[in-house]
Amino acid sequence: MLKYILIFFSLSVLLVSCNNGKSDKSTVDILNDSTITVDQLNKLIRENPKNADLFIKRSELYMKQKNMKEAANDLEIAIKVDTLRQELYTQLSDLYLKQGNSERAKDILSLCLFRFPSNAKARVELARIYFYVQMYSESMTEILELERNNLQNADSYFVKALILNETEAYEDAVKALKKTIEYDNNNWEAYNLIGIIYAKLEDPIAIEYFKTAVSLFPENSEIRFNSGWVNQQFGNTETAIKDYDEAINIDSSFYQAYYNLGYIYVNQIKDYNKALGYFSEAIRCDSSAYKAFYNRGFTYELTGNYKLAEADYRKALKILPNYDPAVEGLNEVIEKQR
Repeated sequence: MLKYILIFFSLSVLLVSCNNGKSDKSTVDILNDSTITVDQLNKLIRENPKNADLFIKRSELYMKQKNMKEAANDLEIAIKVDTLRQELYTQLSDLYLKQGNSERAKDILSLCLFRFPSNAKARVELARIYFYVQMYSESMTEILELERNNLQNADSYFVKALILNETEAYEDAVKALKKTIEYDNNNWEAYNLIGIIYAKLEDPIAIEYFKTAVSLFPENSEIRFNSGWVNQQFGNTETAIKDYDEAINIDSSFYQAYYNLGYIYVNQIKDYNKALGYFSEAIRCDSSAYKAFYNRGFTYELTGNYKLAEADYRKALKILPNYDPAVEGLNEVIEKQR
C-alpha cells in the first residue's frame, strides 16, 4: 500500500511541475506576443491580478494606442504589485510628463528615491523636471546629491550645465559640458551648448566647436543650423549660408533656417528674389510667422511691388496686431501708392 502511495505522490509532483512549466512558458509567450490584444490581456489580468508583467504589457499596448492615461494607470498598478521594479518609476514619470503633469511625475520620482536613494536615473530626471519648471536651486540640490554619492554620469553633468547656463555661470557650465562629453562623446547636445555659450561670450572658439560638432554629427539639422547662426554672428556669411542650406537639406521644414537665409539675402547680399523665395518657404513652414510676412513685405517694398508689400504687412498685423515694424511699413507703402 505504501508503495502505491509513493508512486501516486511522485506522479502528482510530476504533474504539478509540468503544469507550472507550462504556465511559465505561457506567460513568457504572452509577454512576447506582438499580436495580443487589450481584451485578451483584460481576461488574463482578471485571472492573475498579482502579475505585474501583465499590467506592464497592457500599458505598452495603451501607449501604442496613444491612450496615455490608461497606460499610466496600469504602470501605477504594476508598481503597487511589484514595488521593487525600479525602472517602472522612471517610465511612469515619463508618461506623466507626456501628459503635462509634472507634479505627478515629481511625486513618482520622489517615491522612487525614497525607496531607492541610489537610483541615479530617477534623481537626474527629478533634477531635469525641477530645471524645466525653473526651480534651479532644487534642481542643483539633486545634482549635488549625486556628486556627494559619486553617482554622477553624462546626464547629471548635462543637467548641471543647463542650470549653470541658465543662471549665467558660463565658465562652470562649459566645465560641466566637457565632463558630459568625457562620459558620453556622442552627446550632441553638449557640443551644441558649448558652441552657443562661447558665441554668447563672443568668443570665436565657438566656430571651432561647431566645426567639430558638424564633423561628428553631419546629419543633425540643429547642429547645422546653430553652426550657421554662429558663423553669421562672426561675419562668415558664406559658411553660414552653406550651413543653413545643409540644415534645410536634412529637414525641409526648418522654418528658422529659411528665415535666416532670407534675412541674409535681403540685408547683406541684396538678392531680393532669393530673399523672397526663402521668406516664402519660411511662411510655408509656419503660416503664423508674422516676422516672415513682415520681412517678405519689406523685400517686396524694396523691389517696388507695393501692393504685395501691403498685403504682407496686413497679414503680419492680422497675426500680431500693433506690430510696430509692420504698422510703419504699411503706412509707408500706402503713402507710396498715392
